[in-house]
Amino acid sequence: MKPLEFLKLPPPKSAGQALVEFAFVLPVLLLMMVAIVDFGIIFYAQMTVTNAAWEAARAGATIVDPTRGDQEIIGAVQAAAYGLDNSRLMIDIVPTQDDAPRNQPYPAPRGEPLTVTVQYQVELSFPSLTVPITGKAVTRMEYQNP
Repeated sequence: MKPLEFLKLPPPKSAGQALVEFAFVLPVLLLMMVAIVDFGIIFYAQMTVTNAAWEAARAGATIVDPTRGDQEIIGAVQAAAYGLDNSRLMIDIVPTQDDAPRNQPYPAPRGEPLTVTVQYQVELSFPSLTVPITGKAVTRMEYQNP
């Protein structure tokens, strides 16, 4: 035995160190991946809802069949909201077909503003977490009522 050899520390035993570190980091990495996917879903829903509101406002401003009224605008929202659950779409049209003092077939007189607001609840990956998404478009009526 060499002198002072007994003072040397034994070699470190790191047989399970990498596994323990991976166990600590894995939940954080998984949460980050889920957050990235959820962000993509929210971004897609926001773009789709905004586009649906603009398409519906354009359809309402240039409406061809005045007897269809709000149904044509709602149909334009549902057609433009491809990939979204139509049962979770909330559509608000101002003015509506039955607003006083008109009480006549849609659309409003030329030059009147038409506002279409579309709201959608995005369900996230975690249960019972939803994010409200809103898209709004305002156009000017181009159709001239007789």
